[in-house]
Amino acid sequence: MKKLWIVAAVLLIVQACGSNSGEFTIEGNMKNANGEEMYLVEITQEGTNKVDSVQLDKEGHFTFNGYTNVAKFFLVQTGPRNSVTLVVEPGDQIELTADVNKLGEDYQVEGSEGSREVMKLNNRLKNTIASLDSLGRIYRENQGKEGMTALRDRLNQESRRIIQEQKAYTRDFIDRNTTSLSSLMALYQQIGPRSYVLSPQDDFKYFEKVDSALMANYPNSEPVKSLHSQVEEMRKQMESDKSSKERLAIGNKAPEITLPNPQGDTVALSDLRGSYVLLDFWASWCKPCRVENPNLVKAHKRYSDENFEIYQVSLDKNRKDWVNAIEKDNLDWYHVSDLKFWNSSAAQTYNIRSIPANYLLNRKGEIIEKNLRGDALQAKLNEIFAGE
Repeated sequence: MKKLWIVAAVLLIVQACGSNSGEFTIEGNMKNANGEEMYLVEITQEGTNKVDSVQLDKEGHFTFNGYTNVAKFFLVQTGPRNSVTLVVEPGDQIELTADVNKLGEDYQVEGSEGSREVMKLNNRLKNTIASLDSLGRIYRENQGKEGMTALRDRLNQESRRIIQEQKAYTRDFIDRNTTSLSSLMALYQQIGPRSYVLSPQDDFKYFEKVDSALMANYPNSEPVKSLHSQVEEMRKQMESDKSSKERLAIGNKAPEITLPNPQGDTVALSDLRGSYVLLDFWASWCKPCRVENPNLVKAHKRYSDENFEIYQVSLDKNRKDWVNAIEKDNLDWYHVSDLKFWNSSAAQTYNIRSIPANYLLNRKGEIIEKNLRGDALQAKLNEIFAGE
């Protein structure tokens, strides 16, 4: 799924069938101008390309003239962190007004419907981020004060509400602009680093909707074709996830794992048949895993005499790191790994996307619970062995 977000890096690159007249003009006035140099930058699949530059006159007026036979996204900027995103189509006569020091924060654009939709989309997201930042400041200012627990809960509730409203707005935006190239941007907006407004898991129908509409209208667009490929990949991944969920459902027999231990001897999961087994996925570099390990030690010490075993699969890449973590955390049970990180054959078999992750197996090797941690693991083991 990591490849999915490659589209985000090129979502501003739009190529589509245009009109016969490819000349375009971008002109306007910048407030608070002081002779700054402005640049017209084309977004390409390889990155950015400065195509023109002008120096603002005393009134802050500027004009860019260019040519394109396809619809594209351009930046008007004074620098990488101060820019406005515009949709430019053949024949466009775009008028832009902004504060030269805050180009993307408060601007107006005419003569390009696509640019206006992008402006609305970005302004809405900007307001959402500001609201979330405000909640963060309240939290930091009240740390350590009386009533902090109740305040934290209220802030979390408000944060979830704001995020849900942003999701609803984005979904509605796509519904209203499905055939617009701006909808491609809507799919990949982020509230924070790698924190996307929409997710493939929850919003796949919107990815499909945009893909279908844009492929029909802009079949020669490189980013649209890229989106189409990614949607196909997402669809295959979701089908695989569904298959894995069914295969790894509670009551089913756990798939076999046969991997080497630190000494190089092969140990099969089925070798432990006849015992209750916690099949645990972890790694030395995984902090939550290391935090959970003392709980596993406690469980193993308490129930190992009653035929409870732990079969721990590491997603490490380095044998030394793996072995050192085993010794440091006092993990005295079965350990295996092919040292292939996320490409571990066992991780692929069990569709592991994050760790720690575990499966509790009965004496027949059947899955009876998933992802038991902390007190939940202790309680389940107590229930099992108290009843035997």
